[in-house]
Amino acid sequence: MVKFLGCMMILAASTGIGVIYGEGFKKRVKQLKEIQRCMYQLQNEIIYTHTPLPEAISNTACKSVSPIKDIFKDISQMLEKNSVDSVYEAFSHTLKAKENTLNLKKEDTAALLDLSRTLGESDIEGQKKMFLLTLENIKEQIETSQILMNKNLKMCRSLGFSLGAVIVIILI
Repeated sequence: MVKFLGCMMILAASTGIGVIYGEGFKKRVKQLKEIQRCMYQLQNEIIYTHTPLPEAISNTACKSVSPIKDIFKDISQMLEKNSVDSVYEAFSHTLKAKENTLNLKKEDTAALLDLSRTLGESDIEGQKKMFLLTLENIKEQIETSQILMNKNLKMCRSLGFSLGAVIVIILI
């Protein structure tokens, strides 16, 4: 009976680890889509309503979901308090501080940092072009991450179960 319970616990634990690891792929896609939505929102706030940058970022934060909401909220607070010298510095500091809660890769954050270098530095036309470039980069990252998710999600789940089953078979 104890041996049976031990085997079931091993099987459940390894399957759980596979599922948890695979969920990281789903979270990345979800977070990238939220970033894309926030970029559209921020673009509308800046270009069409001419909202000041800290207020536009704050409005974007209010309309988004965690953990992306926390990023924009922190950036907005930094800009309002003038605790940073530039928008890029605010983005860079916040993304480094939140990297443990995000499932983003360096390419994903690089797109945001590239946009932040020019936010508030150029005219409306220049910002339109930078938003288009950033949105295109994020769109490519979403497509890439969806392909990886479709390929790896099922594999991680199956591999976790299979590894547990092999361990159980060896123990029996």
